[in-house]
Amino acid sequence: MGIKRNFLYNLFLTLSNYIVGLIVFPYISRVLGVANIGVVGFVDNSINYFILFATLGISTIGAREIARVKANKVNLNSVFNSLITLSSIFLAGVLIVYFVLIYAVPNFSQYKNLFLIGVAKLIFTIYSIEWFYRGIENFKFISIRNGVVKLIYLILIFLFVREEQDVETYFLLTVLSIVVSSLINLWYSRRFISFTFKDITILPFVKQVLYIGSYSLLTSMYTTFNIMYLGFVCSSIEVGYYWTALKVYTIIMGFYTAFTGVMMPRMSGLVVRMEFDKFNELIKKSFDLLLSFVLPLIIVSTILAPQLIFILAGAGYKGAITPMQIIMPLLLVVGVAQIIAIQVLMPLKHDSQILRASIIGAVIGVSGNLIFVSKYGSIGTACVLLISETIVTAYYIFYSHKQKIIVYSFKMLKKHVVNLFPYVIVNIILAYWVYSSFATIAIALIINGLLFFLIQFFYIKNEFIYKYIMIIIGKIEILVKNK
Repeated sequence: MGIKRNFLYNLFLTLSNYIVGLIVFPYISRVLGVANIGVVGFVDNSINYFILFATLGISTIGAREIARVKANKVNLNSVFNSLITLSSIFLAGVLIVYFVLIYAVPNFSQYKNLFLIGVAKLIFTIYSIEWFYRGIENFKFISIRNGVVKLIYLILIFLFVREEQDVETYFLLTVLSIVVSSLINLWYSRRFISFTFKDITILPFVKQVLYIGSYSLLTSMYTTFNIMYLGFVCSSIEVGYYWTALKVYTIIMGFYTAFTGVMMPRMSGLVVRMEFDKFNELIKKSFDLLLSFVLPLIIVSTILAPQLIFILAGAGYKGAITPMQIIMPLLLVVGVAQIIAIQVLMPLKHDSQILRASIIGAVIGVSGNLIFVSKYGSIGTACVLLISETIVTAYYIFYSHKQKIIVYSFKMLKKHVVNLFPYVIVNIILAYWVYSSFATIAIALIINGLLFFLIQFFYIKNEFIYKYIMIIIGKIEILVKNK
């Protein structure tokens, strides 16, 4: 299956998650209130932290290794069962620590019921085996499955979450959507592999998993740990502000993540086949696509942050506006890091450099959290996240440039930066002259969409986007002629 089709399926997968988020979050934030949203954010983020320890680097290594052996049924079975066994060993150890902490630590025990519900999320996330489907590049199945499950989840949220005290019901439904998805994944995977204890070889993967797992854990010190730490030293309201800002950022970032999720297994395959010309061409396309989409998104979302927060969360979330504006440049910073780390360094097995970068980020992240978060709350957390991610990305750029792994086109960057001025002017006018938040965003979607296509078509001429614009124009011309 081609990259474009995989991209579209993965885009559908990602967008279905975020479209449901766009529908559910405004409703939930208004029903539950900022304090309860903060509680859910704290609990969910803490569980995600345990999931990091249970998965380590298996989700990343799994996609890469499955991509390498997918043509050989015997090797595919061996790799899959070895990785799932390794996951189970990690999970057993994490569950013991998890239960001890939720009864022994006061900040956890006060939300004991939510943490007990979260046990199912911890277990079934491990067995969701999304990495397997990414490795065999079967994005069609996981996209359809995800769409159906999310639709049912959406309906149940509106049926059963009606009042402020329905926090546990909301969290239970969220966890159940993960459980159902994982069970379907496991059932469908029998078409491709057999669950067996034969030919299990864990040791060859331990070093890789520990390397990438250490990277994930260290990265979490400035991406995941910060919410948990914020919950320990500040009120649930501050957590609610930051979690809301982060939620908006992740929704917007999802548009580009769909592409990188498709590219990593494809890049691994090119490395195995020694097709480095195609490898370099795809890297160039990735950067061009990133700059085309992300730079305008940063401008628009930063200027219109007050309107976006009001629509997505409500009037009680003004404290989330500044954290969101601080976080939005991460669209570019994290986008560049994903290209270099996931699409380039991982397929080329430069795992030690990814680990080194994550150590730098972790030191800065933890230090920053300890110094600034207790005093500045959600704003301090947002600043620490931005600084940490920027320094990590700077290291990736420095290393890849020094090793001549990637040749950067600063001419291309300059061209993309110049095209931002129309976005700045248009959105400042919209932000200050249109008084309704809903009207502002509605008009912004139309005008910015037109600006994007005009700039891409006449000025940037991004190959990927230009081709699809020409297809659309061609179909419109055919329709006009037929009439």
